[in-house]
Amino acid sequence: MLLTDINARRMFLENKLAALQKRLEELRIKEKTELAEEDLEESATRASDTELEEAMLTEEMKLVRDIKNALKRIDEGTYGYCRVCGQPIPARRLEALPWAELCVKDQQESEKFQHHKVTL
Repeated sequence: MLLTDINARRMFLENKLAALQKRLEELRIKEKTELAEEDLEESATRASDTELEEAMLTEEMKLVRDIKNALKRIDEGTYGYCRVCGQPIPARRLEALPWAELCVKDQQESEKFQHHKVTL
């Protein structure tokens, strides 16, 4: 991968990370404010909304972790290579998912393994 590509990816990842961190902080502040202001009746109504918000928060925190790991791989010189087999990750995959750490084949294997663990 060309150095200019790596620099562009780094800049994209850093911008995405900053935006996610800002959003997470806003959500945390909003949640604290709402909890302090709501009464018991509002609390019961808000319970289902909270589950959805927590699921979204969990996904965003996972994405923050994935982006930080991608930035670390850029620093280490391993960005763009599959963590399992060491082969280059196709450029099209990295364009679609710049924080990808597995090639398609190993990603599919990982998902099969995770699905198998869940069904047991």
